[in-house]
Amino acid sequence: MRETSIFSVLIFAGLTVLQLTDGSYTSFIRSVFPVYLSTYWFITVYIVLFMLSHYLNILINQLSKKDCGKFLFLLFMINCVWQFFHPLGSFGVNGGYSIVHFIFLYFVAGYLRHHGQFLSSLSKHYYLSVYISLGAVTALVILQSWELPFKLLSYNSPVIVAMSLALFLFFSKLTFVSRPINFISGYVLGVYLIHEHPLIRQRLWNNVMEWMSTRNESLLIVQYLLYAVVIFGVCLGISYVIYSMINYKNFLKKKDPVKKVKMAG
Repeated sequence: MRETSIFSVLIFAGLTVLQLTDGSYTSFIRSVFPVYLSTYWFITVYIVLFMLSHYLNILINQLSKKDCGKFLFLLFMINCVWQFFHPLGSFGVNGGYSIVHFIFLYFVAGYLRHHGQFLSSLSKHYYLSVYISLGAVTALVILQSWELPFKLLSYNSPVIVAMSLALFLFFSKLTFVSRPINFISGYVLGVYLIHEHPLIRQRLWNNVMEWMSTRNESLLIVQYLLYAVVIFGVCLGISYVIYSMINYKNFLKKKDPVKKVKMAG
């Protein structure tokens, strides 16, 4: 929470000094209380999930494999499937931007941990093939129409959930050591906090839409990827500076060389 508030306030202050925002009272309050006012939906929902996790763990540990499977299936139908047949405003599913979706994912992880030995024991190549196959089929569907694919691309879409699970299980099978990845991972939260701040996000998307409209459509994917890499790189640099300011005492101390960390599932 500390990092979230610091990043949010610094972004607001910086844009105000540069006269890139009107400095309104509403924007100020949202920047000062980003968690409470859901300036960053992911951080807010994550904290709510953290507060509920103790009681969710009790439920997961008490349920039998059969009952846990039934409950998980019920959550899957409510969170992922029902949206294709009826609006879900009363359930607060909100396309996956909600505590309902996070609770569903928490139960998926709980089921895998307690009862998913068979699924977790498959080859990493199987998980990768599932991910690629689902992605290819989804891409073909998108080329045909847009109304249905819009729901297929939401965070709580069955396709996205299945692809995410396959990718997660794939990486859980990998074991490797990487100093650059270990270094970058410490600043990735800052990347999210910067580019997802409402005052930044609106400008980024307005710029990308304007930029893309004047470019060659045949190179659209390459252009999107290039734009993403540039945004990530710039935000990573800013994140490094801000974290260095936050932890300036440790930053000024003589530190031991960064140790390699084994990354494995």
